[in-house]
Amino acid sequence: MRNGTVGGTPWDLAFSRDPEQRFIFVADGGNHAVHTLSRETLEVVATFGRRGRWAGQFESPHSLAVDSRGNLFVGETLDGRRVQKFVPAE
Repeated sequence: MRNGTVGGTPWDLAFSRDPEQRFIFVADGGNHAVHTLSRETLEVVATFGRRGRWAGQFESPHSLAVDSRGNLFVGETLDGRRVQKFVPAE
């Protein structure tokens, strides 16, 4: 991350489900992480994940989807071959 921009290999993005869609989620396959950016400033406000096969870790996160409840689904490719679900904080 440099100057609020996503480095690595961004493969997909999704918007948060709040009415203003305040956040953008970016799947970074190169860094095995998901970045959360403020839609207004494009600053990175959070990053989660690292390379691995345990819950919350990623092996090349590739696809993102957000359902009507705000749950974030992260699909992995290459050696990952799974989908993980992340529930928003209250």
